[in-house]
Amino acid sequence: MAGLISRTIRTESDKAPALASYCLLPIVQSFTGGTGVKVETRDMSLAGRFIANFPENLTEEQRIPDLLSQRGERSLVPDDTIIDALQ
Repeated sequence: MAGLISRTIRTESDKAPALASYCLLPIVQSFTGGTGVKVETRDMSLAGRFIANFPENLTEEQRIPDLLSQRGERSLVPDDTIIDALQ
């Protein structure tokens, strides 16, 4: 897969306390700094999943993508790594 940038995706979820989740991000960023690996953060909270799957009464600005489905698709990409911030 020449030309592709490796990607690390760190997910936030309601399974983990926010403090632990936010403490992990700087560690991952330090570890991957200078490697060309792009670190992204995604909100995998239950509230976010509800908003994504029931957008009927929301304005276009309020709608968000179904990040859980995107995560499933990304898990099939060999060059991507997904880090769950769990307890």
